[in-house]
Amino acid sequence: MFSEMSVYGSYSNGDGFFGSNGGHDGPLLQPPSEIESDEGTALREWRRQNAIHLEEKEKREKELWNQIIEEANQFKEEFHKKREQTCENNKAANREKEKLYVENQEKFYAEASKNYWKAIAELVPKEVPTIEKRRGKKEEDPKKPSISVIQGPKPDKPTDLSRMRQILLKLKQHPKNVQTKPTEAVAAA
Repeated sequence: MFSEMSVYGSYSNGDGFFGSNGGHDGPLLQPPSEIESDEGTALREWRRQNAIHLEEKEKREKELWNQIIEEANQFKEEFHKKREQTCENNKAANREKEKLYVENQEKFYAEASKNYWKAIAELVPKEVPTIEKRRGKKEEDPKKPSISVIQGPKPDKPTDLSRMRQILLKLKQHPKNVQTKPTEAVAAA
């Protein structure tokens, strides 16, 4: 009863329910190629301006992208130069510290053979923590910590080196007889 309908809405003029108006068997809509050619001037103008706008936008994005890459390369170069300079400065400073350390060690061992306890007492840092006992005394500065400088093995618990310091000073002032060459004493036994 129905004949095949085309994509554009044409159908045959038959006796069926769907007949053509006025005996015309052509399509109801024009093909797409004809529609595009008949589009308005406003739409064509918009497409032209849109294409120009998209090209300009793409150019701006490429320029911005190139600028970002150039700035990143400059930053990398400056960073590497600065890093090399810092490394060179650190190497020079470390060499100087090493020279001083070696000189101090040589001096220490030269003096250590003369007086052991004096040399050992010099190894104890001068800024060892001192625990101040307040016992009712009010100090001028209440914010001054009672424990200063060196922390102990546990947090908030300093190492009290005062007794060790006293013993080393006592031995420095009144040295006991110490065998200078313990290997000879062991070899003789």
